Formats: sequence, C-alpha cells, structure tokens
Amino acid sequence: MPRQAHDQPSNRRGDSGPPKVPPQLKPGHVLPVLAEEIDRFEEQVQKFRREEVPATEFRLFRLQHGVYGQRQPNVQMIRVKLPFGGVTADQMEAMATITAEYSKLGRGHITTRQNVQFYFVNLDDSPGILRLLGRVGLTTREACAHTVRNVTGCAYAGVCPDEVFDATPYLVAYARNMLRNPICQRLPRKWKTAFAGCGTDCVSTAMHDLGFIAKVRRNGDGSDQKGFQIVVGGGLSTFPRQADVIYDFVPVDGGEYITRAEAMLRVFDREGGLTGFLRKNLNKARVKFLVHKLGIDEFRRQVEEELKGDWAREPKDLSTLMALAPEGPTVGEIPTDGQRPIPAGFQRWRATNVRRQRQEGCCAVTVTVPLGNITADQFRGLARIMRSYSGGNGRTNQNQNLVLRWVPEQALAPLYRDLVDSGLGDSEAGLIADVASCPGSDSCSLAITSSPAMARALSQAVREMNIDDPLIESISIKISGCPNACSQHHLAGIGLHGAAIRLGRREVPSYDLFLGGSANGVIRYGQRLTRIPAKRVPQAVARILEVYRRERHDGEPFNDFLDRFGVKSFGPLLAEFKEVGPVRQEIESYIDWGSTVLFQVMRGEGECAVGE
Repeated sequence: MPRQAHDQPSNRRGDSGPPKVPPQLKPGHVLPVLAEEIDRFEEQVQKFRREEVPATEFRLFRLQHGVYGQRQPNVQMIRVKLPFGGVTADQMEAMATITAEYSKLGRGHITTRQNVQFYFVNLDDSPGILRLLGRVGLTTREACAHTVRNVTGCAYAGVCPDEVFDATPYLVAYARNMLRNPICQRLPRKWKTAFAGCGTDCVSTAMHDLGFIAKVRRNGDGSDQKGFQIVVGGGLSTFPRQADVIYDFVPVDGGEYITRAEAMLRVFDREGGLTGFLRKNLNKARVKFLVHKLGIDEFRRQVEEELKGDWAREPKDLSTLMALAPEGPTVGEIPTDGQRPIPAGFQRWRATNVRRQRQEGCCAVTVTVPLGNITADQFRGLARIMRSYSGGNGRTNQNQNLVLRWVPEQALAPLYRDLVDSGLGDSEAGLIADVASCPGSDSCSLAITSSPAMARALSQAVREMNIDDPLIESISIKISGCPNACSQHHLAGIGLHGAAIRLGRREVPSYDLFLGGSANGVIRYGQRLTRIPAKRVPQAVARILEVYRRERHDGEPFNDFLDRFGVKSFGPLLAEFKEVGPVRQEIESYIDWGSTVLFQVMRGEGECAVGE
C-alpha cells in the first residue's frame, strides 16, 4: 500500500480521501480551495519565522502549497495551477494585482506546463496571495513537491475540428480526484499528466509520466463508447524516454480510467515491488526509470494486482467530478472596428495566430506572449479583451502563449487592434521567432545559463533575418537553462540547454545543441549534436538555416531533411563557432547573455529534489 504516513501537515485532518467536489458552476473554479488550508499555511509561515519549525520540514510543507525557493535568498516563486490551462478574466485581474503589488520582478510567467508563476515574492506575503487567488477559484496546492502536478490539456479542446471528443471534463475529474488525495501526497518524485483529445496529440502525452489519448470504440450493439488509450513512463531531462502504451482502451464509464491511474500511482509509490530503488536516488526516481527497469508488461502486471484491492471497487461520482461551467461566445454585441484604424500587420497576424473552430463563425486566436511574460497592465488588458471577445475565458498553451476561443470572425480586426494597444500584437505564434524558454539562472537554482536572455537574443536575430520561407518559419526553437528540460527543448526542431565550457580557470557560458525534435503528431526527440558558446549560438543557428535552405529538396520539411542529410553532418559545418580564445582577447564570450560580469557556474539544489 502507498506510504500514507508521510502526509504533509495540512493533510492531518483525518480524511480518508480527497474532499468531495460539489458541482462547480462558476467559471474558472475548477479545483476546490480550502480556506482552512491557507490558514494552516499562514500559521506554519509564522512558526517558521519564529524558528519553531525546522527548515527542512517547512520546506517540504511550503512546496506542497506551491511556494518554491529561488536562487536568490529570502524570496519565493509562487506557482498557480491552471488545469488544462483554463483561465478567466477575473483570474487575470487577480494575477495583475499579484504582479503589481507582490512580485518584485513585475511580471507573471506562463510556463510550458500551462501554469502561471510569480517571482521575487516575500514569504510573509504568500498567505495573502493564496487568499487572493482562492477568491477567484485558483489554488497553488500541489503545484510543486512530490505530487500529481498540474494536468495539461489541449488549448483547442472542445473547438478542434479533428478531436475525437472533448477531454476537458475528464481531465478535470482526474485532477479533482488527485488533489489532496492521500495516495499521492508524498510520492518518490513528481508525476506529470496530460490529456489529448485526438491522435494529433498536441500536448505530447508521450513525454509525460502518464498520458490519456481520447478514443472511441464501437460496441456490438452499434453504439459508441468513449475511452482513453493510456501511456506511462515518458520523460525528458538527461534520460529522454517515450511513454509505453499500458492500455490501448479504457472506458471512461464509472471513472475507470482514474482508478487505473490510481493503481499506477500505488505501484510507483511502492517502488515497483521488491526493487525499492526509487527513493534511494532522487535523480532516478521518476516513473520512467521504474517502467524502464521492470518493462511495461511487468509494470502492467503489478498494476493489475493493485486493481484487485477493495479500494479499486469504491465508486466514483464522475458526473460531480466532471461538472464545469460551460464556455462559449460572449453574450452581447460583437465588437466592431469603430472609427479607429486597424494597425499594420493584421493580415500577417491573422495568417499565423488565427485558426477556425469547428463551430461556425468562431475562431481560436493565439495571443503571442514573448517568453510567456506578462506585465500587470497586460494582465488587466487581457482581462478586458477576454470579456469583450472570448466569453471571459482563455487557455494557456505549452508554448507559453494564451489562446482565446469563441472569437467571432467579424471581431478579429478590432481584437488585433486591442492586442496591439496592450503590447501583445505579435504574430509568429508557434513559429521560429516564437522562442520558448524556462526562467533559467535569472531565478532557478538549478539553471546554468540565462535562457531567457539567450531566447531574446535568438528571437531578435531570427527576426532580423527577415525569413519569408514557410518551411523555415515552421521550425521551432526551445531553450532550457540546464539539462532538466523545463522548456521541453528535446521537442524542438532546434533545441538548446545551458552548459559550460572550461578553458583553464575560466568558464564559457554555452549550450548543448539538439536537432530534429518535434511535438507535432508523432513525438520525436531531438539528437544532441555539439556544445556551442552562448554568444555564438545565433551564428550557429543562422548557419543551420542556411544549409537547410540551400540543400533541401523541394518542399522537404526540416526533420525530413535532417533524416536524409544527417544531424552529425552539421558537426564540421559548425566547428568554427566552437573556438574561443583567451579571456583577454574575447572577453564577451566569457559573459552570458543579459549579464555584465564574467560567467561562473553557480548551481544550487533544486527544491523538489530535497530528500526526506
């Protein structure tokens, strides 16, 4: 059985399971917020300040409530969970307040897992922030720590013409069932989940600990039955692995897909039968290592054994767990152009950022959010825009942008004008200049380099190339500040993660270069090619693009070209960018992007790798 004795202090309420979830009919109120839980958190903060709680114990407690330590001392990062990326206008306004009044950085950050994070927050302010979030239906509970993390989903679920069925309500039921559930409060390591509504799988279930892909099966009586293909054991970082199919079809009826997920968590928590190796090395404590060691057949056998327990026969009130306020078009008059001119660039933006929904006359619009960063004024501007154009709702996506759905086609031009006024009128959504990046060494203890500064420099360099070749524009770039892959750089056509080159007593900020990744349809991990000094990365990328443009066949996509040309063939072509002279001759190469001092690797301990 799972080791429930390790529940965090806030779980010591005598609960036998997660709290019952009443029907949530208020928009955006997806996960239940418990006021007494925030009161308990505030008490623990005060006890910690009085040195009545050991630092290690408090850190584990703090992490379970989504409050994370930074590289800088005495400040915190707060991670807000957005199941399926869903966010409302009221929630955007609350996040504007947090940005303006509590974050010394002055902006919020959309992550590649559809959360929103705030940095440089005083610990003493965090209970007030949690209450502010709670009033608009948001929680940070289990956004960090060794738990089931935020559950990601397709930003186009419910409006995509190709989906099998809308997986959102089933995602919500899973997320609600796992939140505060004793079976997953102190797992060997974190557990990341994604739901896909169709075989295109734009959420990349194969890279997740657990993934659900919507399927429909025809019954003998001719009726259709909804279900999920379930995959387990995927991941990135230093051991990239694609998940295995553990069940080809599990019906949604009665919440059976959730019960099987719980069984997998129990096997994971128990460390795979007699092996017991997961808790001995937190660097290898993800479920992908367990599935790799046992093999998918043995892992499945152990899951089936768990399913024989009495707990697996306990009914689930799926209809209550799935209850959500409906989304739809804005009620009222459709905004019109009025007398104000539409800014230049509208046609380009419409081509790159707008796609038709399956609902007649409605569009889904991607708001390009450079590096996922939003100021307080932009949060407020987006709240107004969401109320006017998208029914007061939006969804973050895994490329750190915001998707507005249910936008009337007639309203696209005034919407673009309002986005430009808010400083969010960029086109290029999902294209080469829309670079994704983790926070890097600007705040993260584990990061080696400043990936956001690298991303800004590379995005600017790409824009200055004035690319008008659709095949090159479609290449994605993702940058992580270390090998842990928070930007999902393995899934990019051009992926980079922070590293260093030692030359004598000095270190040169550098990046490991990966080529050929993809998250479109079939998941494909990029191949590592070489290590390049950070200041030479834009030149190296320009060389890669030039070789591709010159050597490809007509209409040949980038990854197909790499398969034919060979990733390793780029090695000699990039060799000149790897050479760095002594610091007295090339001092700029020894300074990271966004910095003014000589580079030095300064890594700390990632808080979610803290031992027990």
